[in-house]
Amino acid sequence: MEGYLQKWTNYVFGWQKRYFILAEGILIYSKEKNDSPLGTIHLDISQILKHPKNPKRFYIDSGLVHMQLKAKSESEAILWFNTLESHKCITNSYSQKNKIINLISEKIAEINSIHAQILAEVDVIPISVIKITPGLERAISLCEEMKDMASETLGYIEMQENYFIQPEEISFTPLKHNDKIEVLCDDPSTFFDARSQISDSEDNGPADMPYRKSLPYLRDPNQKINIWKVIKESIGLELSRIAVPVYFNEPLSFLQRFSEDLSYNSIILNASTCEDSTLRLAYISTFIISTYASSDCRTMKPFNPLLGETFELCRDGFRLITEQVSHHPPISALYCEHPAYIFYASTEVKTSFGGTYLNVHPEGKNHLILKSFGDHYVWEKPFTNVHNIIIGKIYVDHFGTVEVVNENNGEKAVVEFKKRGWFGGSANEVEGFVYDRYGKEVWKIQGKWNKGVNIVNVATCNEIQAWEVYKFPENYEFNYFFSDFALQLNLPAHYFQDLPITDSRHRPDQRYLENGDIKTATNEKLRLEEKQRAVRKVMEKNHEHHIPKWFKFDGNEWKFLGGYWECKGKNGYSNLPDIY
Repeated sequence: MEGYLQKWTNYVFGWQKRYFILAEGILIYSKEKNDSPLGTIHLDISQILKHPKNPKRFYIDSGLVHMQLKAKSESEAILWFNTLESHKCITNSYSQKNKIINLISEKIAEINSIHAQILAEVDVIPISVIKITPGLERAISLCEEMKDMASETLGYIEMQENYFIQPEEISFTPLKHNDKIEVLCDDPSTFFDARSQISDSEDNGPADMPYRKSLPYLRDPNQKINIWKVIKESIGLELSRIAVPVYFNEPLSFLQRFSEDLSYNSIILNASTCEDSTLRLAYISTFIISTYASSDCRTMKPFNPLLGETFELCRDGFRLITEQVSHHPPISALYCEHPAYIFYASTEVKTSFGGTYLNVHPEGKNHLILKSFGDHYVWEKPFTNVHNIIIGKIYVDHFGTVEVVNENNGEKAVVEFKKRGWFGGSANEVEGFVYDRYGKEVWKIQGKWNKGVNIVNVATCNEIQAWEVYKFPENYEFNYFFSDFALQLNLPAHYFQDLPITDSRHRPDQRYLENGDIKTATNEKLRLEEKQRAVRKVMEKNHEHHIPKWFKFDGNEWKFLGGYWECKGKNGYSNLPDIY
């Protein structure tokens, strides 16, 4: 069934006409019949309700989305309501089959969270005190056994079940020509040839590097996840020490997520061609804004990197290396080089739970050097809140003021990421100005961090479209809302030559999650965390500390030591930690 219905938006725009397509338990809507989808609702997890007074209206509530709809007539509303109910029954058996498993999983997630908090408390107890305290070591051991027993029990109950949609189960009438979502697995024959969003002449690594259009397994974007059960005791606290269930994660490490800052490196190349230093600064400010484009709708948490974990990336003319240089506090360092520029940064991500939202505060300076002009830009990132994590539609909000300084000549830009207002006012908006060395406004920057940015000459009012977001892959909502850039980041390690054993692509829990094996991913995540904890205790006992392989702290910031790329092809990656 398909056709137009009126959809309630907000008190500003009121009712808006949308085109709806219903097939096999899934409702898709768009602005017009042949437009790209604006949203998708799975009816198996939704309630469908009639309006108590208006017979033309009805509601759909998925727990994350509350949608009010209105038909042209009462008969049409009844037809839609009955058809929606019948399609809900199509997938209802699947929902009922997993209801108990979901409940059990939540309880075991609570157990794992409590276990992690116990171990965090134990970590601060000196080993000498543990040894002389009767029963304490045994109590810790029993906690470990209880946690293992809970995970094993879930495994037996789960057996052949998982929380992922099998590709063949997602069958509906799309707005394109194909009949189903196209899913490509890790078999090389199912990939397309690599291609760049910048230019065919750019370096994208080996010529036979596969190109992904989708992840191996698809995830239901309307799937309910009860985060409150896990972090309700952590309001106001730093969350880096809290272990969360693996199904809260997206199948990427934070190091890989860090590399997504270079998704729009073409903006830097545009800046490097400008003779006007203030216009170069305006483009660099635009690049900084673009680093947040990939975060739109991305509400799942990346994996916390293990200490010593690394990630390399070669594409679009640049080569990049990141490393987790510290575990407590968690600090990631990055170095990227291109013939036209050098970009390096280190960040300590502090996260806390505010009751209804998750606050993310990245600390650390970012540096970008344009080689042809000697410009050296420095800035720090704004704040991020993830709202409605308990109830309502989850959304990401970046806010705060970013000051970008060119240390070469004293010019600066001030960019404000506007905080989202009531009813979505100022959502995703950015605005700023570029000042010359004398403090005079030269360029105005305006746009949205998830759409694009224009640069306006203050004196002439001439406008330049500095950046526009790339089109997202088809059905990207079933792929954790990954951009095309993000889809390529976790290709299997065997596609890369001389990849060090510490690279994120080797990480097993992340790989199992990507492949839809939630049970093995959970077990592997726990194993890796316990292995890392055991190594840390041995080092503490021997009065040793971890020394990063590729970066060194100079007293203020983490600096790249060099040597990483020179080791390739020479079997030179020696003395790397066994972290997996």
